Amino acid sequence: MASSLRSIRGTVLSVVAIKVISRLTKGEELPSVPKSRRPGRAAVNALRTLLEQHDHIVQEIDGQNDFGEDLHVTFTQDGRVTGDMIKVQVKGGSSWRRGGGYGVPVGHHADTWADGNVPVFCVVHDAETGVLHWANATEQLLLARRERVMLTTIEVNSRDRLDDASLAAFVLQARQYANRYQGNQALRIWLGEMAGVEFGTSDVVMHFVNALGEDLIFWQRQGEGYAKLLHSDLDWEPRCIWPEVLRFRSAVPVVADIILDKAEAFWLAACFEATDWARKPLPGREPAEAGTRGRWEYGFSARVGWPSDRLTSRRELVTAKELVAGDRIYWLSRRWKERGRLVSEVWESTEVPGAVCVRFDQLMLGDTFWPDERFARLKQER
Repeated sequence: MASSLRSIRGTVLSVVAIKVISRLTKGEELPSVPKSRRPGRAAVNALRTLLEQHDHIVQEIDGQNDFGEDLHVTFTQDGRVTGDMIKVQVKGGSSWRRGGGYGVPVGHHADTWADGNVPVFCVVHDAETGVLHWANATEQLLLARRERVMLTTIEVNSRDRLDDASLAAFVLQARQYANRYQGNQALRIWLGEMAGVEFGTSDVVMHFVNALGEDLIFWQRQGEGYAKLLHSDLDWEPRCIWPEVLRFRSAVPVVADIILDKAEAFWLAACFEATDWARKPLPGREPAEAGTRGRWEYGFSARVGWPSDRLTSRRELVTAKELVAGDRIYWLSRRWKERGRLVSEVWESTEVPGAVCVRFDQLMLGDTFWPDERFARLKQER
């Protein structure tokens, strides 16, 4: 039996040797190992070793099934599997260096990296320093999409290192980002991506679709005395709104200068009612006591008309918090007539936490505005 095995083995080796000699005599080259394999394997091994030393579970993707993902990583906590997972594209070598860091080409992976159910991270291993660096590819692609930019390279900052000291912070960020796609948070993420904004975890977000199929989003941050309305028919431009500017007096309901139908108006009224608690000042931001106030202020109820946001080639849009003395803005009367006004002074309100006071022309008192209310301002050299 042993002699038979030796005979078979010898025959196989002879056949292999004959094939090699045949190729050499014909001038054919033997298969070669790509130069990129060594730094690529070193990068994968370095990341895998780091993660497994901290008890995280790493599954390597076979090269034939590699479609922009080299590793699947499942995180653990205190020895228990969490179920939180990310995908990782790993690059190694010096060819990925860019100014201030590194760059990973997106190639044809843009949609799968941005729209998958599991976020994708890019990790670059610098062969010279032996240091791993990381970036959230999914986050960068979604941000670029909101800004209507075609992203071709994932930027990896050299300051974002992956080592024993920084791994815990990386895992925390990665798990928090992965959890964005779970439960009720997934709906908030979808609404934010649709409107091109990012909602905070404590923000109150409500959604409505009108009879024309247009989307409206009510956005209330805790501690702010106003909310924002995002409307698909208004190109998702955030509009500051608060209960006092929702009016049913005329045949056509309006909120600030936005015309509504009745269903939209009643929905907004319900939103304001449900979020009244969220507009209360946060602790430490209560109104100043009488006798401690400086300049005199008009309240919101004293406002006659509202800021104009009509644009021309000589105007630009700014928010109330961006106004400075000397700016020329434009104001709409109740009859929609526009006139210019000169900003004399701007300060933070002492009567309404979070608000901004603007004194116009030569008036003695300042009008009160929420910081994100928009003004059309005359462009000028600064």
